[in-house]
Amino acid sequence: MASNWRLPEVVMMEANRTEAGGTEARQVFLGAFDQRREVFIARLKTCRDDFSEAAVHDVRVASRRLIAFVEVAQLLTGSEQPSRARRQLKDLIDGFDALRDTQAMQARLDDHAREEPTILALRERLLTQEQELLRKARRDARTFDTRKLKDRLKRLRAQVDKSVAKPAPGFDPFASVDEAFARVCRLDVAARPEDTAGIHRVRLAFKKFRYRFEIVHTALPALPADYPARLHTYQTIVGRVQDAETFLALTRECAAQDETFDPAPALAFYTRLRAEAIDDWLANRRALAAFWRPAPDKPFPWLARRPRRRSTPRSTPQ
Repeated sequence: MASNWRLPEVVMMEANRTEAGGTEARQVFLGAFDQRREVFIARLKTCRDDFSEAAVHDVRVASRRLIAFVEVAQLLTGSEQPSRARRQLKDLIDGFDALRDTQAMQARLDDHAREEPTILALRERLLTQEQELLRKARRDARTFDTRKLKDRLKRLRAQVDKSVAKPAPGFDPFASVDEAFARVCRLDVAARPEDTAGIHRVRLAFKKFRYRFEIVHTALPALPADYPARLHTYQTIVGRVQDAETFLALTRECAAQDETFDPAPALAFYTRLRAEAIDDWLANRRALAAFWRPAPDKPFPWLARRPRRRSTPRSTPQ
């Protein structure tokens, strides 16, 4: 794939200067690689030494950013073999994700209960679930083979260094972001308001796009200062749909296990939240186009020239 990438003129001066291009590519990609590796190792150590909700969250974020780079590295090197480093990281955070979701739901439960007091009955189910997930997360953090991951990442780094040191003609450092954004757009086109699973797929793809963007953002020309915050806001908006779905599923589980629990009020409450979240997503759906270029040969949206507005003719008073 790397051999077909096109070098954007806005990023590197003179596309035929391979040596200069290789120097900049190495700075961007290897710098991002080293930073993500070191942050992950540090966050995991903190989680082992002082296990807490905040530490779990930090490991999850660091893991996802490192996974995103591993995926980009495979594109850079042209490898078609599944990455063992990615699999190792993914196995670690699967349980962390479930724990974080449970804890986040607990944090929102009190706010929801102010509008619908019967929702507090869900707390016991969440607490039981949290205790089970806490034990698993502690064990997973403690037994994670850091040395094996470091060895795998060391080999991967050497492969990336070799690929970007002398990039082939046409190398485009933003190709992996283009690929991720194109997938977001395809899923967004296919998503329908009545299909919350489809909206959730948009959210997952957008998260991957956002993590890949973070890898190359230092090489982007004239990036607006508020751009990262806008990405986060859009991701939050899309995520609220799945949040409501998760609470609906939890309500049904509680009703199935406790015959004394009346799920009707909670179901009505979260059905309303889901409808509001879907409306919010629809209202902000057009914002997606402003986050990235529509194709590799097109300008970034924040660089595209805006057409001049024609002044409205004014009638002359008689």
